[in-house]
Amino acid sequence: MYLSEYDMDDSNQHLKDLLKQTDLAFKALMREPASLLLNEQYEKAKLELDSYTASLKHTLNQRQHQRQR
Repeated sequence: MYLSEYDMDDSNQHLKDLLKQTDLAFKALMREPASLLLNEQYEKAKLELDSYTASLKHTLNQRQHQRQR
């Protein structure tokens, strides 16, 4: 089973959105490094990005193994 072009576009857009969210949270935190709220928002954005990229990697590895069979 392969990712369709639509699925890849969806996945790429979601990844771009998560990267933008993380970048904005980081920039806000850099303006106010003592802010607990901004620190929490940045950590949450990083976690969401890390979780999503780990999920993508897992899915791609599974598909690679399926193709090798």
